[in-house]
Amino acid sequence: MLEQLDPDVLKKPQPLDVLRLVDDRLPKFGIHVSPASREELGDRAGATDPQGRHEIEILIGEEYWERLEEGGPPSYFAKTTVCHELGHGVLHVPVLRRRLLLTDCFARVERKAIKAYEDPEWQAWAFAGAILMPSVTLTMLKRRHNLLTAEVVAATYEVSTQMVNSHLKRLRWPLDRSTD
Repeated sequence: MLEQLDPDVLKKPQPLDVLRLVDDRLPKFGIHVSPASREELGDRAGATDPQGRHEIEILIGEEYWERLEEGGPPSYFAKTTVCHELGHGVLHVPVLRRRLLLTDCFARVERKAIKAYEDPEWQAWAFAGAILMPSVTLTMLKRRHNLLTAEVVAATYEVSTQMVNSHLKRLRWPLDRSTD
């Protein structure tokens, strides 16, 4: 997917420009990301609408949208949220749309009743990690640094250390301990 959306991020360890992705790249693929009010989203940071036939609509809370535009560390959670919702759009919306055509309803399953990798939320977070920190460039980063810590990875990809730790845990990729 990154080869189509932003192939440069696969050439060296670097942050994905999520704002450019949202503004310029995703609309060409029929995926639209827009700010939304608290009334629309409730307590969620973002949501992906499974309705429709063609275009995919992703809503991001206005405060997160502002942070995304601001850039820097305040944008890290917003970037991750956009990529998480993009994961839902790419991985789950087509499946949900097929189910709606066939059954006109959704079947809800308790998250604790399914394996982690079968959980749509786990899958969307894994997708976000993969698009923000591609394995190919993580390998390059590992070769470049004697010690690869969560702080080095977070600074390189401009994501939180929490996101780094979660993503690398999913990949079963060990990190060196920070010497701070």
